[in-house]
Amino acid sequence: MPVTGDFDRFFLHLPPFDREQDFDAFWKNSLTELKKIPIEPSFAPVNTARSPFNNFEVTFRGMFRSSVSGSLFIPAKASKSRAVIIIHDYNRPDPYAGFPLDDSIAYFFLRLRGHGTTRTEETEKSPGYMVNSIGDTAGYYMRGVYLDACRAIDVLRLNDRLDCSAIGFIGKGLGGAAAVFAAAHSSRPTALVLDTPSFAYLPESQNVSTGEATAEINEYLSLQRTKKKIIKKNLSYFDSINFADRISGPALFTVGFKDTISPPQCVFALFNHLKCEKTIEVYPDDGNEAGGAAQFEKSVRWLMEFFNGL
Repeated sequence: MPVTGDFDRFFLHLPPFDREQDFDAFWKNSLTELKKIPIEPSFAPVNTARSPFNNFEVTFRGMFRSSVSGSLFIPAKASKSRAVIIIHDYNRPDPYAGFPLDDSIAYFFLRLRGHGTTRTEETEKSPGYMVNSIGDTAGYYMRGVYLDACRAIDVLRLNDRLDCSAIGFIGKGLGGAAAVFAAAHSSRPTALVLDTPSFAYLPESQNVSTGEATAEINEYLSLQRTKKKIIKKNLSYFDSINFADRISGPALFTVGFKDTISPPQCVFALFNHLKCEKTIEVYPDDGNEAGGAAQFEKSVRWLMEFFNGL
């Protein structure tokens, strides 16, 4: 009975969109601006312990001409592989470290701009990126993050060992929001795994989430109270809910009812706004880990079924 009660309490969230009048024009212009920046891709071979794969360190130019990077694993036995773009959570570079990878598909672990390959002692403190140019939508950190996710598709298309006629995404936390944006603006079929996605339903999550991204913004607002109204307006351009009805799907969600970083009511708010084929895996007793390695394996199998059904 408690599980049923929690489900009803979380599931019933369907907040209205709060898109500004120029929301679509803002993002159309942003994508046009991105196209004018040369990609300058590099695929540098790297020795790896993941023996079924050939590993590459990938770099390219993203928004603001910033250098963006990631690790690409291509099955050694395949001449042409489907690809999955994996985007990690804020200040948590490798949430799936040690998880087994099925060698039937390729994986591109895209790093959020400003992040390294591991969370070291130097990065245990919240890095402060979430308030970079938060008062200016055009220069805001999350604009770069979202557009980097879109550009990652174009980068993979330039590798002749990959079949990018369709793309899979796995987004954890803030990476889930970036995956939503990229899928909403992709011209090719996409499948989304949204693993405890965050940066959704911001008017609620900014009040209840204990995540570092939330804390950075709230600390900034506590020191800049006169800017609260404009910051709230600016953040609406980046709330992942506002892209949800543009997803053609399919989508697989995970949610933990004890998750304080990606609050379940916010995950359900995003889920409920999607109009595509969608499924949600519910873990009543889990927090942000929501199923762990077993769920990751299940999610990869789900993506493979999507590719095989095309």
